[in-house]
Amino acid sequence: MIIKNGITKEALSRIKILAFDMDGTLLDEKGLLSPANEQALMRAMDRGYHIVIATGRVYSSFPESVLNMEGIRYRISSNGAHIIDQTTGETIYSNLLKKEGVIKALPWISDRELMKEVYFHHQVYIDQHCMDDLPKYGVVTEKSQDYVRRTRRPVEDVMVLLHEHIDELENINLVFADQEKRLRYWSELREIDGLTVVSSLPHNLEIGGPTTSKATALKELSAMLGLGHDHIMCFGDSSNDEEMMATAQIGIAMGNAVEELKEVADGITKSNAEDGVAYALGQLLDI
Repeated sequence: MIIKNGITKEALSRIKILAFDMDGTLLDEKGLLSPANEQALMRAMDRGYHIVIATGRVYSSFPESVLNMEGIRYRISSNGAHIIDQTTGETIYSNLLKKEGVIKALPWISDRELMKEVYFHHQVYIDQHCMDDLPKYGVVTEKSQDYVRRTRRPVEDVMVLLHEHIDELENINLVFADQEKRLRYWSELREIDGLTVVSSLPHNLEIGGPTTSKATALKELSAMLGLGHDHIMCFGDSSNDEEMMATAQIGIAMGNAVEELKEVADGITKSNAEDGVAYALGQLLDI
């Protein structure tokens, strides 16, 4: 465990909320919740901590192992577009894309060389022709292809669907086979007012609303619980966790995290393949 800054006994004593990214963080390299991490979460809940899932995944693609864990009440989905109360199934907070921002981004989103994933109503839709040839669009590993096939709904023309639901969009995910184009689009899309643009995978860009983020959703949830940012410890591995890391009192980057996240983190734990979440909770909170 590498301790960088901000992790004092006093700060640790105030923590009431433990927020976890899923892929690359809480889940292992096979996308599974390990027994060690599951047991650590159960011990944390027994001690009164609020466990919050904060992910870029749409709610319908949460793994059963996480959905079925008793005691995890709040789930932040689609990079902060929604907060779902698991006990009631109710969406208690939403922060969606704005129509004006989407229209400005259409020249990039409409690129026929890209696979577009359109998120709304807790589901993700893609073009059937992309589903039929995933490697062509940058989805090359067997694990990634299996995940897309299990969690995406193919349609004849996803752009038609985007326009039909332009006021209900949680997120738009662009998937690239061309890394040079991805970096160029990232730079260009960041200049458009009314959007947030982050990434959780080496081949994607994730477009959200002007204030949509895991951090914003987590602050809203904290307020609902009568708590503040100084009560939050969060864990992540990708650039879409960076704002959350900066918002929390204590931010922990995984050993497998991207370098820019490690730079802003207060501490660095073991990798997700080494049960880094359980290790950090044991080291810092004696859980």
